[in-house]
Amino acid sequence: MTSTAGNIENVARLIQLAVAPIFLLTAVATTLMVLAGRLARIVDRGRVLERIAPVERSPHKDELLQLERRAHIIYRALTLGVTAAILVCLLMTAAFVSELAGFHAGPAVAVLFIGALFAYTGSLVCLLREVFFAVGSFQLGIHPGPNAAS
Repeated sequence: MTSTAGNIENVARLIQLAVAPIFLLTAVATTLMVLAGRLARIVDRGRVLERIAPVERSPHKDELLQLERRAHIIYRALTLGVTAAILVCLLMTAAFVSELAGFHAGPAVAVLFIGALFAYTGSLVCLLREVFFAVGSFQLGIHPGPNAAS
């Protein structure tokens, strides 16, 4: 009976240790949803512009090129975000398997966690870069002339 209680305590401790990676996984998943939404809007806008005129002769060629660049940045952010999520899943798996199999996976878990943080940071940097690029190319309405009232 004592060994069962010891195992339950070990599993409970592992579950407590898994809370930080689960919060990271939740943050990554939320970011992935934001990225997927931004990519969908970019693709939708590109499709609208491509319907107006063929890409080669389109008056919106510059905007299409900007959309393509933004899409590539978001794609990179998605790749890094998914990589972070996979690393978090692997580290949680390694933590539980190491406890069940009785081997020391501390260094591997630490490396996976650090890798996940780096990948997630890269994803956020790409998101920020894409947002800056989108805002920098954004124009709202008609630009007032030099004599227009403020």
